[in-house]
Amino acid sequence: MLARKRSYTLKSGDTLHANIIINPCGTIEIDIPERHQHISSELERIHFKLSGQDVLLVCNDKGCGSIDDVCLHLSRRDAFDLNTVIDDVIKEYEELMSDL
Repeated sequence: MLARKRSYTLKSGDTLHANIIINPCGTIEIDIPERHQHISSELERIHFKLSGQDVLLVCNDKGCGSIDDVCLHLSRRDAFDLNTVIDDVIKEYEELMSDL
């Protein structure tokens, strides 16, 4: 069971890229090199939200309801891909735990 890596171009006004690592232990790491920004969160603290033609990936690294939520604009295709990868990582982790 290995971490899954993905890179997406964000749908914001600037040309920004998000390098995302989904760890099997239930965490997500997001780097936005153009902003020198690093976001780390538990998978339980992220969600997807429709926003017009795009999808927002909302990361909360300090707890629910925090004003420090980070929103990333993804295309629908990229959001679907990321959601699929997250589901696969969670299933693999659950299978591993049940095998132990």
